[in-house]
Amino acid sequence: MACTPPTSARCYDAWVTTLHQLTAAGLLLLGLAAPATTQAQNSQAPSPPASNPWRRTAEANGTLLYGAASQRVLGAAIGIQRDDQHLQLRGDLLSNYGDALDQTTKTRRVIVRNSRASASVDLEPHATVSPFGFGSVENSLQQRFAARWSVGAGAKLTVWRVLRPTDGLQQDASISVAMLAEQTRFTVSEPSSGNAVTSNRRVRWSSRLRYRKQLTPAVRLTHLLWYQPTVNRIDRYTLEATTTLALPVTARTTFTLTHRERVDSEATDRGAPSTRDGQLLFGLRAAF
Repeated sequence: MACTPPTSARCYDAWVTTLHQLTAAGLLLLGLAAPATTQAQNSQAPSPPASNPWRRTAEANGTLLYGAASQRVLGAAIGIQRDDQHLQLRGDLLSNYGDALDQTTKTRRVIVRNSRASASVDLEPHATVSPFGFGSVENSLQQRFAARWSVGAGAKLTVWRVLRPTDGLQQDASISVAMLAEQTRFTVSEPSSGNAVTSNRRVRWSSRLRYRKQLTPAVRLTHLLWYQPTVNRIDRYTLEATTTLALPVTARTTFTLTHRERVDSEATDRGAPSTRDGQLLFGLRAAF
């Protein structure tokens, strides 16, 4: 599209129209990609929930560089979920820490420190359209905020689903739209603003694309894409993409390869060296 990041109402409308067209095209492609057999299954009633509706996971992951560039990043995540016919509850907690060795002074400095706690409730999770609510609190050294709180609500449209997967794991494709309120407290004041701003509040649209697929009997793919622009400026946004490949090791443990990238368009205003923050992590996940 010819216009630069929108500074006028005309340009803003053009960006919104383009996003609507891309969303419609994506939904069409997902619908065409769904196998005919699974489409036939969608006309059937969902299978009854398992005898134990609770599912818990714990994961440890990390990456390591050595030699001329000595860096290490370690992470941990725990999750708990309750899923039945009419209600899904989920809570997650993750944390990452990393440091690097200064070859001149031979001292280590912290380069990664972030954590996030989130909770969500999904009503009628097995329906084609389901309402949900969510909330989170997080912090990030890389993107220079000490705390960020957000809460919101919206609806999810499932465009493809395998209702009775043989391994019991969900396979689906969905798109969600919500609105959220957010407050961010900075680690430093905004240097570009010329005043001592230490926090801000934002109201954002929140859109999410999720795709979960068993590629082969031994490889499972999960992809999540979040895009959250403010309601009045589409060029003021956060974007997060997480792609995970999971390979079973035992009945309860899985090897994971995760690429996570986050973009915060306002991060450099808070003193961050870049608006982007990416990680490639190798891990081991246990379910119980």
